[in-house]
Amino acid sequence: MAGLTSAQRSDLLALSRAIHADPELAYQERRAAAAIAALAERAGYTVERGVGGLETAFRVRAGPAGPAIALLAEYDALPDVGHGCGHNLIAISNVGAFLVAAASTPRLEVGVELIGTPAEESGGGKIDLLDAGVFDHAVAALSSHPAAGGGWGVSGTGLGVVGKRVTFTGVAAHAGSSPEKGRNALNAVIRLFVGVDGWRQQLESDSRVHGIITDGGKAMNVVPARAEAIFGLRAKDVSTLDGMVDRFADITEGAALLTGTKAEIAEYLRYYAPVRANARLGDVVAEELARHGVTPERGALVTASTDLGNVSQRVPTDWIRFPVTEEPIAGHSDAMREASIGELAHRNAFITAEALGAAAVRVATDRALREALAR
Repeated sequence: MAGLTSAQRSDLLALSRAIHADPELAYQERRAAAAIAALAERAGYTVERGVGGLETAFRVRAGPAGPAIALLAEYDALPDVGHGCGHNLIAISNVGAFLVAAASTPRLEVGVELIGTPAEESGGGKIDLLDAGVFDHAVAALSSHPAAGGGWGVSGTGLGVVGKRVTFTGVAAHAGSSPEKGRNALNAVIRLFVGVDGWRQQLESDSRVHGIITDGGKAMNVVPARAEAIFGLRAKDVSTLDGMVDRFADITEGAALLTGTKAEIAEYLRYYAPVRANARLGDVVAEELARHGVTPERGALVTASTDLGNVSQRVPTDWIRFPVTEEPIAGHSDAMREASIGELAHRNAFITAEALGAAAVRVATDRALREALAR
């Protein structure tokens, strides 16, 4: 089937550069969403804005009403490093996939939708859209992600993650003249980190715990009455992650007991479920990549997390991870940000777009395949 035209590639390249140069954080991606919508409207498609009650979410549809294959675009950035996760590339690869699939509209037995999903890095926009019923009619979901590891991947699994905000409350006192009258909340945070460090020895090798101190007191001569830390807990399956949440609560309570403080644990990041890739859908995607001379690794564990996992627990889902460098680099980094605007990154994003678009058409024109995905 036909791929992207030269004009479409030029438009997508300009869109990628615009999003990359103007990073916007979770739920604030107004200019990115507007730029994508403008491209779709110039191509002749109607854009439904604010879907699921989210200002920066949108939907564009081709084909008949009713069930649809969903192509999921992301476009939010990170604090400090901007597009150090390359979401400008996720945006254009899924917009491009929609344009490729929409060119086959007369053949489609079910629809193809481009869904703009905000707040992947923080907040869980896809979870919001799931809760609002946006995916209720989806027969399959496809997406993409740039890879810092230097290789191609399909049907990757990902770690589930949950974020916890821990606040310790103690008693303020003069740190020089009467420290014995205080209860040091910062000491409790430090004990929590020490406890977590010891716990890591017993964790599964692919589980993760990581945190930062967000409040350690306000003056060096005052025993801190309040201190706060934020932690992320990650695991490859739900049962392991649930067990980690319980153990983390025990360690937190232990830190409070050691220091005579009180601890409160609150949700910081909603539960991002592990990615459950659909092997049959992955076969289709891998076959389309093969037409471009790409042989992806199948089923690798990605030790990062995404709210695509929540979609994958409800809808047959697969995704392409495509390289932005020849050699591995760190994700969420300055290096990743610069690589995500490079020539290799865009060339591979276009390959991804054409493979995803062709895969969407195959699903949308093959009833037996759709029935197999649903089993």
